[in-house]
Amino acid sequence: MPEHGQRLSERERHQREEQLSEELAEANRLREMLVSIMSHDLRSPLSVIVGYSGLIRTQSDDETVKRFIDKIENAAMNADEMIGDIKTYSQVKRGVFESDLEEIDLNAVLSDILRGLEGKIEERDITIDIKYQADTRFPVLGTELLKNAFLHTIDNAIKYSPEHETVTLTLDGEGSYWVLGVSDHGEGIPDDEKESVFERFVRKEKRGIKGSGIGLAITKSVVDAHSGNVRIADNPGGGCIFYITVPKA
Repeated sequence: MPEHGQRLSERERHQREEQLSEELAEANRLREMLVSIMSHDLRSPLSVIVGYSGLIRTQSDDETVKRFIDKIENAAMNADEMIGDIKTYSQVKRGVFESDLEEIDLNAVLSDILRGLEGKIEERDITIDIKYQADTRFPVLGTELLKNAFLHTIDNAIKYSPEHETVTLTLDGEGSYWVLGVSDHGEGIPDDEKESVFERFVRKEKRGIKGSGIGLAITKSVVDAHSGNVRIADNPGGGCIFYITVPKA
């Protein structure tokens, strides 16, 4: 009887493991389907909203209408940005493979990012102080996702800096690594919150700041996948400094 009971217990445990495996596979399938729906089906109507908003703007001289159109466009673009963040986070969780790696020049990447953020920089009257040689190559082996990690870090510094302030970028070599420093003069982050800001859906509250809450989670996951690391230090002048370390190519 004991042997029969033991065999039954092992069979039940095996069946339970198979069931859990099937449930996990189904959960992953549903997650991928949801991300796919968000990336395609939800982005299409957002494009229509932005397109028709722009059309209405060109056909109206009413300042009140134009102000409402600005709010509609900003809301649609924020939603599109959140969808993009969720899609990127899903890609990161699927893993980064060596076959995806290519040599990337961090200098060129940062230049592209700053060009893409010109609107936000001008809107908040932020000065970008670049403390590295603009004509020097900083090669790393990375993927498109690595560019996304740098984008989120710089965008975060711009969003949380007071208007008319300065965001400073440094890029230095430390042995076999490059270290990007992004410093702002915002409110800073308490020591007991420096780790939690990299968790999903954790955002430092600030009135008027919108976002998905997973930007820095994406940054950490991507950098970790590239055998690098991210850390936060206090900025002596107030605010904080994000350091991203990645291996040289």
